[in-house]
Amino acid sequence: MKLLRTLSLMVLVLLPFDLGVAWYCRNNCDFWQAAYPPSDHRVRSEVYHHGLAPNRQITEAWGLARYSYATNSLGFKDAAPRTVDLKGGGKRILFLGDSFTEGKGFAYADTFVGRVGGALAKQGVEVLNAGVDSSAPVIYRLKVKHLLETVGLKFNEVVVFLDVSDIYDQARRYRWDGKGNLIVPPAPQPSLGDRARLWLRDVSLLARFGFVAYDHLRAIAAFANQRLEVSNAWGKPLSSVDAYDRWLFSVTQTVFSSWTFNDERWRAYGKLGRERAVRDMDGLNEMLKERGIGLTLAIYPWPDQMFHDRQAPRHQGFWRDWAADKGVPFISLFPAFTKEKPRIVMEKYFIPFDFHWNAAGHKLVADTFLQQFIPRPASGR
Repeated sequence: MKLLRTLSLMVLVLLPFDLGVAWYCRNNCDFWQAAYPPSDHRVRSEVYHHGLAPNRQITEAWGLARYSYATNSLGFKDAAPRTVDLKGGGKRILFLGDSFTEGKGFAYADTFVGRVGGALAKQGVEVLNAGVDSSAPVIYRLKVKHLLETVGLKFNEVVVFLDVSDIYDQARRYRWDGKGNLIVPPAPQPSLGDRARLWLRDVSLLARFGFVAYDHLRAIAAFANQRLEVSNAWGKPLSSVDAYDRWLFSVTQTVFSSWTFNDERWRAYGKLGRERAVRDMDGLNEMLKERGIGLTLAIYPWPDQMFHDRQAPRHQGFWRDWAADKGVPFISLFPAFTKEKPRIVMEKYFIPFDFHWNAAGHKLVADTFLQQFIPRPASGR
């Protein structure tokens, strides 16, 4: 009974303090937003499925890291919130792609698009980054159509960074109706339990610290489980170096990218996804050609290809042939990522235990792209 009274007294004393500090910190403490940045900047689109909210200054989480960036009036990742002149005053290039092109985990200036934009600005060329996480050719086509016909945005050239995972997305992530139109599902509604947890996280300092601790422990546990699974697969305990080496091989067997060399996954979704990607890339190319707008196609490997499929004929070879047939300039970043041993490349250019590029990787992509890219004359507008 004495213990119960003591606990009750502690709750009565701590509760007002906890709620008061939480109320103050919601608007005045940087760590509050850093722990759980708001996610309302990723919005649903009735036209092209999803995108980013316009004119926002955003702090976002990528793994355990936090980073900041802005969006402009078009909802594109940018150096700062700004209003984009729809007509523009000179040559303009529009980049399209998924999370690699968006540059998740990095401020705009540190992404390859930001670096390319900085370099081309010296030549009087404006770069816009319409890339966004989990995009694919169907979204590239629909977004460009919307920008041209509804928004009235003027640009001279489009650069598509076609990701290996786009093929999976075309087959499995996105759905079409009987007329071939993309189905945009309704926005998911959080359950009562989810709403209760979010409410508790936002009104209590102690609860927020508890959720942060839980998320970090869960991330550590996931890494430990991954190491254990790799160890079991190789049939013996692993040193820290062995664990990293063999984890590199295990992470390259992802369902999103191994279709280029895994025959079972090629038959399951790769062939269908690529056929759908061709349909949408054909449509995008024709739409741009009718308006005198240029198209450049760029591709790059995932760790899967670096370890197991360095030539990737189902992807690199296929899209090289497609580009040649359409008269589309083609840039492959495969040589930049396959000229050294895969482990060395992973350590140099990839976020640890991730298949996305780090800052050095983005610089490599920007430098390699600029060496091969030939902008169209402004008269093509």
